[in-house]
Amino acid sequence: MKRTALFLFVLFAVILAACAPAPTPAPTAAPPTAAPKPTEAPKPTTAPAAALPDLKGRALKVGSDTTYPPFESINDKKEIVGFDVDLVNEICKRINCKATFITADFDGLLIAVNNKTYDMSASGWTITEERAKTVDFGLPYMKNTQVLLVRTDETVVKDINDLKKPEVIVAVQLGTTNAITAKKLVADPNKQVKEFQDFPAAVQALLNKQANAVVIDTFAASELLEQNKGRIKLTGSQFGDEYLGFVFRKGDTELKSAFDAGLKAVFADGTWSKLCEKWWKDISPKPDCTGAGLPLK
Repeated sequence: MKRTALFLFVLFAVILAACAPAPTPAPTAAPPTAAPKPTEAPKPTTAPAAALPDLKGRALKVGSDTTYPPFESINDKKEIVGFDVDLVNEICKRINCKATFITADFDGLLIAVNNKTYDMSASGWTITEERAKTVDFGLPYMKNTQVLLVRTDETVVKDINDLKKPEVIVAVQLGTTNAITAKKLVADPNKQVKEFQDFPAAVQALLNKQANAVVIDTFAASELLEQNKGRIKLTGSQFGDEYLGFVFRKGDTELKSAFDAGLKAVFADGTWSKLCEKWWKDISPKPDCTGAGLPLK
């Protein structure tokens, strides 16, 4: 009886255990997820600079009137130096050419470039429509004006209006835009305008009292004023805005385009401004050495 009751009790316990629901497993924690990285702004990309033309070491003969400081002149060592010289050499560094400056008379340079005596000319050339009919000009590399030089004791000429006086004689350099301007400013160009081979000769005529005034580019006048300090002076206001450019043979697009590209590069990297400050360091008036108003950017 006891064994039967015990057996039944054990059997009932087994049945209850078998019927009990299985224990629910503890939830497992999900692996931590990394915080999303912030989106990085795209790095700016710099477009590669356009490659400059390569003239492959081409030797260039550059004709120049070397009596036109500070653009070009001959120093005590018989070397041709000046702003134009340095500028051409800096451009050649960038477009792979070698420039040799050769002294020549200004009034024959355009013909000499076109007949291939020279590859180009750098000589403080003012860009004009008339000249552009026979040669090609590069991009303007300097803005210029004109002024009057007179002796320090001059009493007749005070500004350009006085050039109309019939007794006034004006000295200029042959073949320059200054000569063209002077002939327009005087009453009788045949009698009142004297043309000389270069500006130093015109200034010497002024000092010798063979002329009352010299019409000259402003920034060429500055060097001559320095050389003749106390003997000559500027009078009146600057007049006649002009632009200077290099001269190339008509149709020589390869050389002209290469120099235009090189000039832009020299301007963009600050070399043009440094050369301007160098050559007009201690003389006045001086150009705007920031290059404002030049189409070089």
